Amino acid sequence: MWKTMLVMIICCGFMSSHTYADEQADLKPIPIPVWSILWSDSAEGIDNVVIPSPTNKWITIRNGDMPPEKPKDISSAWVRFQLPTHVPKDYGIFIEQIYAQQLRVYIGDRLVREINFDFPTDEQRSLFPVGSEDGGEFVYLKLGTSMDRLGLHSEIKLDHYSALTRSFIFRDLQNIILGCAFLFIAAIMLICSFFLKQIQLASWISLSLLILALGTIFITYSPFMYANFTKYGDLFLDLFDISLAVFLPTLTYFFEKIFDNGNFKWIRAFRKFQIIYSAISIAL
Repeated sequence: MWKTMLVMIICCGFMSSHTYADEQADLKPIPIPVWSILWSDSAEGIDNVVIPSPTNKWITIRNGDMPPEKPKDISSAWVRFQLPTHVPKDYGIFIEQIYAQQLRVYIGDRLVREINFDFPTDEQRSLFPVGSEDGGEFVYLKLGTSMDRLGLHSEIKLDHYSALTRSFIFRDLQNIILGCAFLFIAAIMLICSFFLKQIQLASWISLSLLILALGTIFITYSPFMYANFTKYGDLFLDLFDISLAVFLPTLTYFFEKIFDNGNFKWIRAFRKFQIIYSAISIAL
């Protein structure tokens, strides 16, 4: 009975994935070859700024072109592009690389997405659905920042929403899985350190802290965490900075314990300098 059930489950999974692949084959990505950007520091809304704006103020960018750099005295901009006349059902827009701390997405004059980073990071990704009723509409992105970068630095993808969702999720999933694996290994090593001899304890704990810091760096560096857990952005940034500050002196200490064995005094002096520097950084 168990063998029969297992074979049935495998067959059903294969058939469903095959059917889903056939359905997806009929739906192809639709290119958005051209978009425009308008540098503007005005605080007015879309009705007063974007729609009445003269055409000659917009800078047109095609796929493959280098995006323009942000002027020094500008902290916000508008981006616009037009959807095709015919948009299939259950489609969406995915923009992989957006440099902005504040992002608002409009379809026509309708606000569909708003993201605000109240912490000093500016790399975002945006995924939002579009319907067949939105065909031919203009999409407007309101970008704002207090940092040096602003604008779109990747192509605009119009595809089936489920396919874009997989791209959006799996883009950073490897780093998150790798970081969680490092955290798990570090936790196991710290637990095992209670059963080690005193002579092994220093190198073992330093290696555990090294792996713990590395795992935290992998997780908190991923833009996926900031895009999906925005209210914890400050915490992620602090953990990233602390992990970097802990990683370097711990690496030097581990190297000193395993390979140096007290032969080179300059390594010990360099490690003490790193500890003082990291302690000041964490305190600040």
